[in-house]
Amino acid sequence: MFRSSWFYLLVLGLGLLTLGLVVRSGILAVKNPGEPINAAMRAAMAAEQPELSTEQALYIDKVYPTAHVLTSGLRYLVLDPGHGDRTPRISDEVAVRYTGRLLGGAEFDSSDKHGGILTFHAGLGDVIKGWDEAILQMKKGEKRRLIIPWWLAYGDAGKPPIIPPKAVLVFDIELVDFR
Repeated sequence: MFRSSWFYLLVLGLGLLTLGLVVRSGILAVKNPGEPINAAMRAAMAAEQPELSTEQALYIDKVYPTAHVLTSGLRYLVLDPGHGDRTPRISDEVAVRYTGRLLGGAEFDSSDKHGGILTFHAGLGDVIKGWDEAILQMKKGEKRRLIIPWWLAYGDAGKPPIIPPKAVLVFDIELVDFR
């Protein structure tokens, strides 16, 4: 009985030693870490991480090379930093002025067409996701140019006939007030 337990300990020790060597050497390491091995998983991940078309990305890089880029894909330029340190919180009522254009520059909407100021509740989905994300980071009086990717705007479908499918939108937006 004493001899068989030594045998099992020896086999267990050799197994652990082999496992340690394999892990340390990287023999079985994935060639592309972070990328799933099978095609179905790669397709699912691609659907979760939308991307700009090559044409859109090149245009944005050319026209807005100094834009800040957030992890969501939202880009922005600060045109006027505003004042104070406070930013709106979720559910605060905010008042903004804006002009919306397609990526090529064609204007499709403006707050001037709707009485001059638009009010809504920040962070509650009253507006497109790109606006909600940006507004919650802005200070009173701040002006930004937002470059909003399609997945934070009107998505795959767009908003025909004005906004085509997968349209990147550019907004000049001013946070007039919030409470």
